[in-house]
Amino acid sequence: MRRTVLILTFFFVNLSTLLSQEHSVARQWNEALLEGIRNDFARPTVHARNLFHISAAMYDAWNVYDQSGEYYLLGKTLNGFQCRFSGIERPTSQEELMAAKEEAISYAVYRLMLHRFQLSPLGFETRFIIDELMAELGYDIDFVSTNLEFGEPAALGNYIAQCYIDYGLQDNSNEDIDYQNVFYTVGNDPLLPTEPGNPDISDPNRWQPLT
Repeated sequence: MRRTVLILTFFFVNLSTLLSQEHSVARQWNEALLEGIRNDFARPTVHARNLFHISAAMYDAWNVYDQSGEYYLLGKTLNGFQCRFSGIERPTSQEELMAAKEEAISYAVYRLMLHRFQLSPLGFETRFIIDELMAELGYDIDFVSTNLEFGEPAALGNYIAQCYIDYGLQDNSNEDIDYQNVFYTVGNDPLLPTEPGNPDISDPNRWQPLT
C-alpha cells in the first residue's frame, strides 16, 4: 500500500522534482495515455488498471536512475510473477541521468501502450499520437531490444514494458480474451435507458447491464 501511494504521489503531485522542463516527459506520456483511453471503449476497471500499470512502469524506470525508493515490479516477485533485474550501469553526470530517465520512461510507456491499445476502436489514432511523441522526443520506435547488457535506457524501458505486459497476461484480468467475464452470471435482461421505468427487471438484487 505504501508503494502504491508513493507511486501515485510521485506522478500526480511532485512531477516537478523529476524533470526540469515546463511539461515533463511523465506529464506528456500521461496526456498521451488519457487520449488513448478516450479512443477506447468506456471501460472504467480496464482503464484504472492501465493507468496504474503505466504509472508504475514509469516509476520503476525513473527509480532505476534515481534510486530513492522501492521498485513496484522491476526486480520483484509480485503475485507469483518474477521480473528479474540485477541493476544497470548509471550515468555519472546529472544531465546524463536526466536524459536516461526520460528515455527509459518513454520506451516503457510507448511499448506498454502499443500492447494495451492495439485493439481499441480508434487505436490507429492512439498509435499516431504516441509515434509522434516519440519522434518529437527524438527516440527510434524501431529499437526493440530488451538486452540490458549495454546499459541502454531504451532497452531498459522496453524490458520494463515487457515485464508489465507479461505480468498483465497472468493477473486474472483475462486480458488475452478481451477481459471477458468467465465467472459472473448476469441475472437480468439489459435495461433500455431511453425508456421510462424498468418493467422487465427480474431480480432487483442482481446487477443489470445497460443495452
